[in-house]
Amino acid sequence: MAFSFKSTASWTLLLLLLMQFMPLSRLNPPSVSSLQAPDFIKSTLKKSCYDCHSNETRWPAMAWIAPASWLASGIVTSGRNVLNFSAWNNNKKREIRNVVSGRAVHQGLYYLWKPDARLTVTETNALLKWLE
Repeated sequence: MAFSFKSTASWTLLLLLLMQFMPLSRLNPPSVSSLQAPDFIKSTLKKSCYDCHSNETRWPAMAWIAPASWLASGIVTSGRNVLNFSAWNNNKKREIRNVVSGRAVHQGLYYLWKPDARLTVTETNALLKWLE
């Protein structure tokens, strides 16, 4: 049985439409405790880290359209599970230092999508100094 282009396109469109109704967790729960740091450090972390590692996520339009929404939701959920600045714990400083200094693998896809979130050399040095 051969499918026509119209038939294939119709089924694909229907599938994409149905995917929009899959529920995802895109809520920002209230913060439990906040990070105590100098203003420059806080602003640097908010710029580069808070979208995936806090309860202050700014959900882009992409996060509302499946299947990209599944990827965005998964990245934020895993990021919050590893480190959540809204439930700050000083025990995570060593892990943050490893990521900032480039010794640990981090989510490169986020920086492709949002290149302005990359840390500058000045920001990297200030963060590493604060983390010591």
